[in-house]
Amino acid sequence: LLATPAEGLSGRFTRIDRKLYGEIEGVTDRDYYTNAFHVPVYHPISIADKIAIEAPYHAITPAGHITYVEIDGDPLKNLEAMEDIVQLMRKSGIGYGSINHPIDRDAVCGYQGVIDGDTCPKCGRNENDGEAFQRIRRITGYLVGTLDRFNNAKRKEVEDRVKHR
Repeated sequence: LLATPAEGLSGRFTRIDRKLYGEIEGVTDRDYYTNAFHVPVYHPISIADKIAIEAPYHAITPAGHITYVEIDGDPLKNLEAMEDIVQLMRKSGIGYGSINHPIDRDAVCGYQGVIDGDTCPKCGRNENDGEAFQRIRRITGYLVGTLDRFNNAKRKEVEDRVKHR
């Protein structure tokens, strides 16, 4: 059994179902379906609760699976928390886990970390005054700096993601 991401199908199936059945709250009212056995990305939930809900499915999907958590901020500023998340995943039976977090880079001054807003915390340069910051995010298993190559459903899903606490 494979817990497939089927990224392209999540938006397509939602459109088909909405056309057939109309807009159903909690079912077809978004531009995408949550894939595999993931807790919906827009659901406010703790990291521990998300792992507890998803972990049992790893044992029954040996052909492929993933559990990921979205965090906000620079993981280097709290390495103990990162280790705690990894250990919780291991103890819960997560076969393949990921901690999604932002990483930004100002190519002009070399700053690497999280850049909140449009001003570099190292040199004070405004992103709108020159070269754009590189903003790396994990989307569908890929580290990307832009959502340009993803379909509208995936872009909306990324926009809806809440950060787990």
